[in-house]
Amino acid sequence: MKLKFISDETLMDLRGNYDSYKEHYYNEDHEWFDNYLKEEGKVLESNIPFEMPALNMEADYAISDKENVKAIYEALKHLTVNQATQERLWAGLAHLQLREFAFYRLKKDLENKNDKRINTALFFKNGNKRSLFVHILARLWWVGYMTYDESNKQDPYWLTNFFCSKDFSARSVIFFSSNFTSNRTITKGILKCLFGLEENGIEIKRDHFVQANKYLNIVGGAMILDMLTEEEVEEMVGKYLLKHFGYQLGDNKVRL
Repeated sequence: MKLKFISDETLMDLRGNYDSYKEHYYNEDHEWFDNYLKEEGKVLESNIPFEMPALNMEADYAISDKENVKAIYEALKHLTVNQATQERLWAGLAHLQLREFAFYRLKKDLENKNDKRINTALFFKNGNKRSLFVHILARLWWVGYMTYDESNKQDPYWLTNFFCSKDFSARSVIFFSSNFTSNRTITKGILKCLFGLEENGIEIKRDHFVQANKYLNIVGGAMILDMLTEEEVEEMVGKYLLKHFGYQLGDNKVRL
């Protein structure tokens, strides 16, 4: 099977005329979408191989999001970074091969006719960078890409499991909206630091991600962060967070 995507004209039509089509989304009208997308020129086929992933559709998104990050990334690991930034690819998947998943993940928003979230979940409505971590499919691939640790042969998804353990949607937007978290070395250095703190008994919350970003944003004005290794990022961020939150590590436990 080859990966399919929608044409630019189709993307602009679905985005621009959403109000005319929204009832078909609310009703999960597969027949209407099938007929609409059968029209000549609306769907294009790429040369990119694609095998349908076995996606998790548990009622508890805390379970399914983590598993689906791994499923989508495994299925599309061969995408280039440039390909993975294309709105018509992700919007296409959401309307074509993975439409059932899109309806599943947006079930509550479709029932509540939450047009704002439906739009941001299916199209890039938040700027190029932020949209990658708001779109319901793009964010799965990008979180997988940014957290995959090929150096860990036993479990390359160990950082993915940690990152996706809770607050997946909020963490994705907050953490990856910064420019420097586009660098996988920096990202993994931060995550390894936070994982280490959690191993020492600290409950990692949203503010830990926020403070790590703030710190590196300040430091980035005085040094070239892209030159740092994962270990250097891990050490720098760790020292800062311990000081900022007033933690002291001793005997493998945290003293406040």
